[in-house]
Amino acid sequence: MNLTDHKKKLYDQLSEIHTLRGIDALLGWDQQVYMPPKASEGRAAQIEYVSLLTHRRFTEPEFIESVDVLAENLDQLSDDDRVNVREVKRALDRQRKLPDDFVAEKARASAIGYDTWVKTRPSSDFEAVKPVLAQIVDIARRETDLVGYTEHPYDALLDAFEPYSKLSAVKPLLTGLAERLRAIIPEIAADFEGIGDPEGAYDESRQYAMGREIASDLGYDFQSGRLDKTAHPFMTTIGRNDVRITTRYFEDNFLPALYGVIHETGHALYELGLPPDRLGTPCGEPVSMGVHESQSRLWENLIGRRCSFMEYLHRVFSKHFPEAAASMDENGLWMHANKVKPDLIRVEADEVTYTQHIVVRMLLEEALVSGSLQVDTLPEAWDDLYETYLGVRSPTLKDGVMQDVHWFSGAIGYFPSYALGNLYNSMMLQTAQKAIPDMDEQIARGDFSQILAWTRKNVHEHGMRFTGPDLIKRITGRDLESDTFAEYVAEKFGVTEPQRR
Repeated sequence: MNLTDHKKKLYDQLSEIHTLRGIDALLGWDQQVYMPPKASEGRAAQIEYVSLLTHRRFTEPEFIESVDVLAENLDQLSDDDRVNVREVKRALDRQRKLPDDFVAEKARASAIGYDTWVKTRPSSDFEAVKPVLAQIVDIARRETDLVGYTEHPYDALLDAFEPYSKLSAVKPLLTGLAERLRAIIPEIAADFEGIGDPEGAYDESRQYAMGREIASDLGYDFQSGRLDKTAHPFMTTIGRNDVRITTRYFEDNFLPALYGVIHETGHALYELGLPPDRLGTPCGEPVSMGVHESQSRLWENLIGRRCSFMEYLHRVFSKHFPEAAASMDENGLWMHANKVKPDLIRVEADEVTYTQHIVVRMLLEEALVSGSLQVDTLPEAWDDLYETYLGVRSPTLKDGVMQDVHWFSGAIGYFPSYALGNLYNSMMLQTAQKAIPDMDEQIARGDFSQILAWTRKNVHEHGMRFTGPDLIKRITGRDLESDTFAEYVAEKFGVTEPQRR
């Protein structure tokens, strides 16, 4: 075959793999949204089959040959082709190290783990879910050996979510920030003493309507997506013009569902903003989960919790909950939305203490993968670190080690991306505000179009053309750092800037 034939093979196969991954995403979405409880075994088998089929198509000898030939002739390719070949070869070098039976085992264990977690979390039955979690941790350890690493076994898992990253760079960045924040959290939290949850009863259907309106105002196209209810909020991409979001509701507090919707909308806006003519190729895929989280947390926190947003939010809130809005003005909304309090639940954590939640999980993952921590003693280790970083211990396991779905569905190595997202988005916003000097006036009016356009131009349209660190340097002219986020926190809450370390 000549170079043109190899290119055709590359893109034909990538198109088929993209379709298979969409089918897998649809199976996962249905599992978490609509699937009947007794269908879990059958669904696990379906997910296992599609995962195995995808892996086999990706690692076919003919496909490998075409990728290798193209990689040897990069100087004869276009810019887009070079990016696609570079990233496909990188992914292929990883996947070809994973045997078929290992891929099938991981997919099945992750599907069963999720279903078991859903059934056992409400009763804090860690003993019932522990065997499958132990299997998932064992699979993760074996994956590090299969993939290989040069510094720490955790790097092999982190790299799947944060390409080219290593624990030696990420860990000091995040633990250093956690220490800086820990020094000022008590001072900030003191200003919110006596602020409880919003009073009132918040009907689920009205919360849904409010969330749908706000997601639409932010730019989410409901002709290309939908909003559903699930046990743990998530966003998933099924295919072209099919990007779905979910949230969960509490009828005594509208804030978790609302900010869950805004967070997942941020993810969806990124996916919908990728170049549509490059879908299925690295040029049409998100660069990393850290950059992905930067987009969700940009809208959730840096936009969605600022004073100007409260002007907009109060108008929408008044439409859907007029009785509650009558006794809660814009300042009251801001206080409730920004309340800083060291607490147990990550997905409901404020933006100041959130890093602490992530550092706890990162340290536990590091220990689990290295073998210095076993699943049997995980709950106690969890509480010990929570006491260190947040000064709290969990009264129930469902609010402790069982609160997140990630480990139970096989996503070990993901958590650092959340905190990296805060670092990325604070640096992005600082630059965006210079380009949009009347940003707050626009937000107060409910006009988010220029902010979305800025993220489209500077982040979304590039796909995987740049690494995360290269992308942020291209946007801001600076390397990824934690100072900007720490300074943002100090300025917003009016405290002394955390000491730099």
